[in-house]
Amino acid sequence: MTRIAFSRQTFEKFQTCPLDELEGEISRASIRLKLQDQTSIENNRSQYQQELDRLSVIKYISQMRRGKLNREDFSAKVELVTP
Repeated sequence: MTRIAFSRQTFEKFQTCPLDELEGEISRASIRLKLQDQTSIENNRSQYQQELDRLSVIKYISQMRRGKLNREDFSAKVELVTP
């Protein structure tokens, strides 16, 4: 399984922000993905995959903050990178 590369700076932002802000970001990202039409997805598959990966990581951060995912499991799924 390939780990998702994610900005360490963005991780730290979501790790420390209020939980309602984090949940709001998850909601907005989910809506953006649902609103993309199928032809757009085919033409911009890499951009769609990046957005999907970002949403996944934000969900993992939320799970970690709520005690449903430990740091070791998070690190197995996500690679924090410095931009």
